[in-house]
Amino acid sequence: MLGVAHRECLGAAETLLRGGRAVLDEPLQELFVDAHLDGRTHTNWLPTPRGRCPFCQDLHPDPTKEDIYPIWLVKELRRLGARITSSDPRRRRVAWPTTPVCRHCNNTWMSALENDVSGILRPMFLHTRMVSEIDQRRLSLWAVMKAILFDVAGEPVVPHGFGQSLNIFRQPHPDVRVWIAAYHDPDPLPLIIRPIYAESIEEAERLSGWCVTFAVVRVAFQVFIPLVEGDLAPLVDFHGSVVQVWPPTGSDLDWPPPYRFDSESLQALAARVNDNREVVEMEVTLVEAVREPVPDTDVDLL
Repeated sequence: MLGVAHRECLGAAETLLRGGRAVLDEPLQELFVDAHLDGRTHTNWLPTPRGRCPFCQDLHPDPTKEDIYPIWLVKELRRLGARITSSDPRRRRVAWPTTPVCRHCNNTWMSALENDVSGILRPMFLHTRMVSEIDQRRLSLWAVMKAILFDVAGEPVVPHGFGQSLNIFRQPHPDVRVWIAAYHDPDPLPLIIRPIYAESIEEAERLSGWCVTFAVVRVAFQVFIPLVEGDLAPLVDFHGSVVQVWPPTGSDLDWPPPYRFDSESLQALAARVNDNREVVEMEVTLVEAVREPVPDTDVDLL
């Protein structure tokens, strides 16, 4: 970023720059902005480069390894009966996927968000409740943060502008969509990542979106990140069992929805966003959402 000028001062600023008479800060600061051209929004469409934080784009002189699944969730899983079944003592320690983020993001807003969301999600695991619009916003921010961490843990695809939107505005990009649903299955942490391709034959290899469906204990999340401009076609909501939380609807959510998903039916939830590669047809059986405490189950967390 060379500097900021009022529109009426832009000519004088350009003259100073071209004449080498402008005083610039050292080191120069990087600035990432959305530019509005021809009535359309053009954002930062390149994925996060290796070695940079996916949220603030700072270099990693001393990066931290952020646990995608936080410590509070590990403790909650154990409290609810999930435990490691391996007899190998070297596998007694839970090995969670991690991805590098800068210390500043990890220790400030990300840490505060984990603390806020743990207080929202824990009651949702076991009890009925009303989820306020404010809590829905926090859940949306948390879900998109997780989706971006899942992305950068592999071969990054999501444009870094979406991560920066979380860091700058503390909310997802307006074009992102987030839904939640009830979930119950012996596998407490399923994850399904589906690239969405362009519809036209001429651009069949071009990615048009990124859909991440995952669950934590009894709550499933679906995050859709568009890579091109456009609107999603109406999506099946499985008899009102998939509820949009971002963009906000302006109403409180009566939790849980009428039906819940398991690891098998979650595949149908993930596939409801057409990837334009193949038509997915499957029998989907949903059961009424249960509200009794989670029974003890032997789950291999590795």
